[in-house]
Amino acid sequence: MNRKFLRKLYKALLILAAGLWLSLGQKGWAIPGFGQLPGHGVVANGVSGVSYLPTGPNQATLTVSHPTAILWESSGGTLNVPGSGPGFNIGQNATLTINGGFPVLNVDVTGNPSYIMGTLNAATTTPVFVANGSGIIVGSGATITAAGGIGLLGYDLSGQASSFTGTVSVSPTTTGSFVTIQSGASISSGASILVAAPQVNIGIATPGSITASGFFDVLSGYQFTGYTPSTGTYVTGPSPIAGSTGSITISGPSSGTYSSFNSVMSSGSITTNGNLILPGSTSTQWGTGNSSNLALGVLTNNGTLSFASDLTGASTTGSIVNNGTISANGSDLNITVGGSITNNPGATIDGSGFNVSLNTVGGGINNMGTISGFDSVSLQASNPNHLGPYIFGSISNTGTISITDPHSSTNPFSSLEIISTTGSVFLNGVVNTADPNGVSSATFQTNTVGNFGMNMNANVTADAVTFSVHNLTGSGVLTASTVDLNVTGNVRNVVSPTNPLLNGFTIANGPFSSTSISIDAEGSTPQIINLHVNGNAVLDSAATSTFVNSVFFPTKGLTNPVPNAGGNLLVNATGNLTVKGSVPSSYALSTDILGLSNAFVFPGGVALKAGGMLTLNTTIDNGYTAVAGPNFQGVFLSAPQIFVSGPFVTSGNTIVHASGPISAAVYVASPVSPVFPSIYTAVLSTTNGPVVSPFPWQQ
Repeated sequence: MNRKFLRKLYKALLILAAGLWLSLGQKGWAIPGFGQLPGHGVVANGVSGVSYLPTGPNQATLTVSHPTAILWESSGGTLNVPGSGPGFNIGQNATLTINGGFPVLNVDVTGNPSYIMGTLNAATTTPVFVANGSGIIVGSGATITAAGGIGLLGYDLSGQASSFTGTVSVSPTTTGSFVTIQSGASISSGASILVAAPQVNIGIATPGSITASGFFDVLSGYQFTGYTPSTGTYVTGPSPIAGSTGSITISGPSSGTYSSFNSVMSSGSITTNGNLILPGSTSTQWGTGNSSNLALGVLTNNGTLSFASDLTGASTTGSIVNNGTISANGSDLNITVGGSITNNPGATIDGSGFNVSLNTVGGGINNMGTISGFDSVSLQASNPNHLGPYIFGSISNTGTISITDPHSSTNPFSSLEIISTTGSVFLNGVVNTADPNGVSSATFQTNTVGNFGMNMNANVTADAVTFSVHNLTGSGVLTASTVDLNVTGNVRNVVSPTNPLLNGFTIANGPFSSTSISIDAEGSTPQIINLHVNGNAVLDSAATSTFVNSVFFPTKGLTNPVPNAGGNLLVNATGNLTVKGSVPSSYALSTDILGLSNAFVFPGGVALKAGGMLTLNTTIDNGYTAVAGPNFQGVFLSAPQIFVSGPFVTSGNTIVHASGPISAAVYVASPVSPVFPSIYTAVLSTTNGPVVSPFPWQQ
């Protein structure tokens, strides 16, 4: 290859490079040349004593004697050194030092982003601002050392330059674009650091890449007044700009964890990657630009994320979408947000040996990954305004919920809690407990008004379980010692259109010798409660009633059957079944007319079947009217042995049936007289049983 050809090739490459440079410049992305320094500066606030001098190849020192604001323009100006280019740019291998002991505001007004690719040094008592409404880029090889504090603001602060005295402000009308800090950049401050712009993108290569002795604040879509970098304080603290949609993306290190934030606040979204610890309490905010629908703002985690303390921002946070890992930070993981929480397939919310509590006050919870707590997992959701992706505030699990303590059953505080006050609970997937005896308590709650309820297709094991739900269904097996059913709808798992014995919601004894089941039926329409018990059960009716009112004038009696009258209760136990008494919250013929101290009360048909002994230690009272419907409204008992210790109270036209002979008095609901047909009393009957007859259904 001859020299003539090489010279032509070299010239062609120079022309190509020049063309590329011009093209980038026209698009506002002209990367500064090697060794380039800021140029074409104009002192904007009228102070004197500003010098800008070269101190070596590709090096210069800017010295001030008062708080100074400088507009770095495209041409002209009085502040130039050899190697100066348009605007405030520090090229690769260039060094700018700022001295003087007073704050310096550098505003780039060229219309192009400012690039800091080399080194920016500022003296201990010299706070420095770099502001550019067209954006700021801190390159991967850049070093910023600002002992007096540094502010990187992707806003046009040229309007504040003439009156600059040491602090800066951002208002809703301040225009701006972005600040990007590329991974590999080094920023250190002996005071505080502020990064603020409508869009912020920060790459952090190592846990020590960005350090501040004071505060490190990251703001997007927030207004403030009077920020001082030397102290990290504001005259008026940050608040969201209404209607703005800020954006913060932070990529943490792949090795080690970065945690040196004071606040991270976006009026729109936050995206996290790598290993990060964000501030807790209300110091991490997002979605606040739309206070009426916080759920629209999303924190998307793609890495490993923790919070320095409990996240408590019910009114200052939006939704969380987790694609990576959210883990505890040395204590229980407690997260409260104003939107929803979505844990995607493959993602993990991990207590790391501690407990997990997730609470949404304006959305639902959807777990498709894994949620793992040591002794407890609590999921609570509500969405009263029906906003966001889960408009009813329901809770869904199609992933895994784990309790990892191998001895959780011995801890009285171990628990599983799933509560949706405005929606439903869908407990599918898997519930794992490292202890085969489960947890001490489990609580499930849904909206009890409307067509809501709980669908439980996962198996759950706990000592004591409480349901406060509308409907309860599912193929899952509940293994428990005690079960409180506070229901306003139906309880069953329908698999057969003709045989109710196959449609029971399954409760098992498991490691417990028997299961005590308390049924509080408080619906507004007739209820069907169908339970299948694997093993032994002790049954009571909690506060269930048959009548709403009691009267003493013009005669004594009960009026107005409860609104859920006419339903059906079926309990089918493979072992022994024992029935004990309760006291109704309103009224029942057994307790309020016959004067019994307690009874088993249900306002509809009662069918009890046991594979072992059936023991009635109290009265069964299902009498609520003189003429009940044809849908098995009587009493039906079936067992190899039946023991009865009290009378029965049933409706006027229904019968007490038993699979074998029993001896007991039967009272029926009857009007006190033809004059008062809606006032009921209990009358001894000789025609309403007991009679021996087969159980209505067979397995």
